[in-house]
Amino acid sequence: MVALFAAEGAEAQALRRLLSLQEAVDGPWVIHQGELGRYPVVLIETGVGKAAAAAAVAYARVRFSPIQAIWVGVAGALHPDLKTLDLVLAQDAVQYDVDITAFGRAPGELATGERFIPADAGLTSKVLRTALGMGLPIHLGRIASADRFLAHRSEAEEVRRVFAADAVEMEGAAALWTARRMGLPMALLRAITDQAGSDAPLAFETFLESASERLAALIDQVLRS
Repeated sequence: MVALFAAEGAEAQALRRLLSLQEAVDGPWVIHQGELGRYPVVLIETGVGKAAAAAAVAYARVRFSPIQAIWVGVAGALHPDLKTLDLVLAQDAVQYDVDITAFGRAPGELATGERFIPADAGLTSKVLRTALGMGLPIHLGRIASADRFLAHRSEAEEVRRVFAADAVEMEGAAALWTARRMGLPMALLRAITDQAGSDAPLAFETFLESASERLAALIDQVLRS
């Protein structure tokens, strides 16, 4: 069993259709299942934010006992070379809005002592090799997560400066942290919407369809190889 996660309903439904996952599974989240290659697959629509991400990953680990997982979705770019629809594959992630420096910890450091939470190295390497073999534009780097969107360019530049992050979103660090704590190998994969702190694409639904097509093609190939 392989678990796929997507925060937004539109993302999850596009991926469900593109990956031909048809059967709905009862549960506290919208869950679909099917098969890709030799793997049974469940796709879980988690909802936005770190609490939703952590809860969904923990639930999937206990209910389905997957051997590995991939979190997919979209992110705003911090790295200046990233363009719309480029893919960012996380080597690690940081919860950038954690600020407990009064307790002697660095910005982004969790109460558990972790700051940069690694993705599973083996699965991440497989995703990277597959994407490069398909000729997809992919960047291996660092994802920064928070409970809010970056509304201003100056904020985005500060996150880039402090954490050397390449893209920002709202679930990845919590998902990786939970997966690591529960012994679930996870890769974190995002498609770029725009430069963080700038206006989102006007035709966002069209963008989301294109992003989902690219993500689905890569996931399909990863699980069939």
